Amino acid sequence: MKDKKIPRYVGPEKSDKKNKMSKTEIKNRFDSETASSYSQRNPAWLPEFSFSFSLIQKTVKRFIPSGARLLDLGAGTGNLSRTVFEACPDITIDLLDFSENMLNEAPNVLKGFTGRYNIIKDDIFTARFENCVYDGVISSFAIHHGRTKTIYGNLYKNIYNWLKTPGMFICCDVIAGDDAELSELNEHGWREFLKERGFAAGEVEKILNNYHREDSPLSLKNHIELLSAARFNTADILWKKYNFGIYLGIK
Repeated sequence: MKDKKIPRYVGPEKSDKKNKMSKTEIKNRFDSETASSYSQRNPAWLPEFSFSFSLIQKTVKRFIPSGARLLDLGAGTGNLSRTVFEACPDITIDLLDFSENMLNEAPNVLKGFTGRYNIIKDDIFTARFENCVYDGVISSFAIHHGRTKTIYGNLYKNIYNWLKTPGMFICCDVIAGDDAELSELNEHGWREFLKERGFAAGEVEKILNNYHREDSPLSLKNHIELLSAARFNTADILWKKYNFGIYLGIK
C-alpha cells in the first residue's frame, strides 16, 4: 500500500535549475515541514522505495560487523536508521541532521530502539569527527544538497577518514544523468511513474520543480570517480531507477 501524503511544501510553480535554494532556505523548509511525511514506509512519489531500502538493509548486514557503530548522514526523521536497525539487532547509530524539526520526529520513528541511537544536530558538509570512529556511514536523500563536485569530494574524503578499515559508505539518493539529455530522459521516467501512481499533472510538475530548485545531484559516474579519488578501495553502483540510485564505497 503506497502512502500518497506528500510533503506540505508541494513545490514552486516554475522550474529553475540555475537559481538554487540557499542552505538557509532548505533548512527553513525542513524546519517548517510536517516531519511525519518523511517517515513513511512506502511513499508514493519514490519508485521502488521498499526494494531500495531493503537492498541497503541487506548490504549493511553483509558488510558491517556485529556491534558496529554507524553514522546516518542527513538522517531526517530516522527512516533509514529504522530500516537498518530492523536487520541488525546489535548496532548503534548516530543520526546527524541540520533540521531540529526532522530530528524531533526520530524518537517516534525509532520506537523500540531506545538506547541504540544518538541525535546530532549538525550540517553534513561541515560536521567533524575523529578519524576511524565508524564502521559504516549510511545516507538517503540528503547528500544531493551539495552544490559542487568539490563539496561532494570533500565530504567523501571526510567519510573515508571517519571510517575504520574495513568500513563502508552506502547512499541512496537522486542522481543526474551523465549529460543533459540523459538527465531529461531519467526525469521523464519519474514523471510517468508519478502519473501512474495517481498524482495530478500539477502535482507532478511541482514535485519536479522543487527537485530542480533544491537538489544538485551528480551522475553515478561522478560519484564513483569522487569516491575513488577519496581513496576508497572499492566503489560500485548497486541499483538505478530513473533519476534514483544506490552507490557505495568500501575502505
